Amino acid sequence: MKQRLSIFVILIVGLFSSTAYGAGGSKDTLLWAAYGDIKDWDPSIAFSMEVVMLRSVYETLVTYNPPGSKEILSPGLATSWSKSKDGLTWTFKLRKGVKFHDGTPMNAEAVKYSIDRTIKMKKGAYYIWSAVKEIQVVDAHTVKFLLKDPAPIDLIASSQYGAFIFSPAAAKKGTDWFMQGNDAGSGPYKIESWEKSQQTVLTRFDDYWKGWSGKHFKRVVIKVVLEKSTQVQMIKSGEADFASLTPVDALPSLRKSPGVEVLTPDSWMNSSFLINTRKFPTDNLKIRQALAYAWNYDAVVDSIYNGMAKVALGPVPQTMWGHNADLPKPEFNLTKAAQLIKESGIPKNKLKMTIAYIGTSQEYENCAQLLQANLAQIGVELELKPGPWGAIWKQAKSLDTAPNLQSMTWWPTYPTPNDWLIGMFKTEKMALFNLSHYSNPRVDQLLEEGVRMEGIDQKAASKIYQEVQQLIVDDAAAIFYADILTRSVKRTSVKGLVINPAYAGVDYYQLYRE
Repeated sequence: MKQRLSIFVILIVGLFSSTAYGAGGSKDTLLWAAYGDIKDWDPSIAFSMEVVMLRSVYETLVTYNPPGSKEILSPGLATSWSKSKDGLTWTFKLRKGVKFHDGTPMNAEAVKYSIDRTIKMKKGAYYIWSAVKEIQVVDAHTVKFLLKDPAPIDLIASSQYGAFIFSPAAAKKGTDWFMQGNDAGSGPYKIESWEKSQQTVLTRFDDYWKGWSGKHFKRVVIKVVLEKSTQVQMIKSGEADFASLTPVDALPSLRKSPGVEVLTPDSWMNSSFLINTRKFPTDNLKIRQALAYAWNYDAVVDSIYNGMAKVALGPVPQTMWGHNADLPKPEFNLTKAAQLIKESGIPKNKLKMTIAYIGTSQEYENCAQLLQANLAQIGVELELKPGPWGAIWKQAKSLDTAPNLQSMTWWPTYPTPNDWLIGMFKTEKMALFNLSHYSNPRVDQLLEEGVRMEGIDQKAASKIYQEVQQLIVDDAAAIFYADILTRSVKRTSVKGLVINPAYAGVDYYQLYRE
């Protein structure tokens, strides 16, 4: 259900370097170094790390604010919205005077065209609009969504994927046109240039509807910088101004570096190892439960993540609404693990399992090695299978080549528990992200009920989602081990940073240099 093709590799490390334009602390130019290049420029398709950039080029009808804000949702391209009592009709009033980067007006026709195009293309996060039956243009600045089933269209319209509004005139040029590094957004920055695998340059859109009074960067350079050690040295030396999700082992020295600030707020990103429920021997519930008891949760978050994570309680992060707070803290207990293995009835000489993970992640590597050592103490063999995400993801989708355990890090498309629950645990005919190959008819039924209820009564939906979480934990479909803290490191000269767990990237418009 998601962009997870890069989610793990998306340990996006953003920073600013003084090398590209000789900026050297320029107040006009912000330099951001990303872990990789843009994959999809088309706003209807984009479903990975490109959101780090696209969020400042395109806009959505509604904006989701950081938890604790006075208002959880605020106007974006829509100034107000309302829904019918049955949750089947949503009406949005649009902001007047907004222009796209090609000079054409943002209006109801553009909203309808944008979302209709995304739905019809059936790529990326198009599925978030699955409840929509029809989008109607009421007048130039009013658009109405008619639904097949109730759905929280306000939350969906705030999504960081699949909800961008863009110029119909430009988009009609097609995906190939976008993939040349062109854009059709209304955001504060427009694309000036793109050098594949090198860098992207964004420049200020002079006609941006919020205006340019106050302090803002005129140019943003997103530079591909792959080496983490290089990134760390850049932030220490002052070449770089900002780094996101910096390697945890670098944080202690960064905290001591003059002019560097380390921020570690909660995020909606969590990590697990999905357990294959259809592959021997993990098709046995006792074996899956044993694996959960063989995981040293406190050691992982304290030592491997250096405190930059909290022990997870189930598949949904503890900071997300609808989380089941009644789930018990998981326990590391090798004695219980050994007893469960005995109860499984499977001889130890047949207990050979595999664990796959992204080889470039030191955290995954260390976690897998720790589990391997723990299992060895009770006579179970675990083979480590590191590799690039694209390769291990492809193998995990097929039962013939799938491992017994598969690394997974997840964050939501839009703020809802169903993103985790549907994305990883709803029955799939052809596996996409349900890499545990899990299938429970009761879970499927409850998820459908929860999605329908979410558009009418969020509290009722929460109860349904909490029951689903309990069922998944009872079935031991995964080892849920870490709710990840955001790791943002910046130079103290960069101001205006607001970390919002609902979005993967930073809003460049808010940033400035002192």
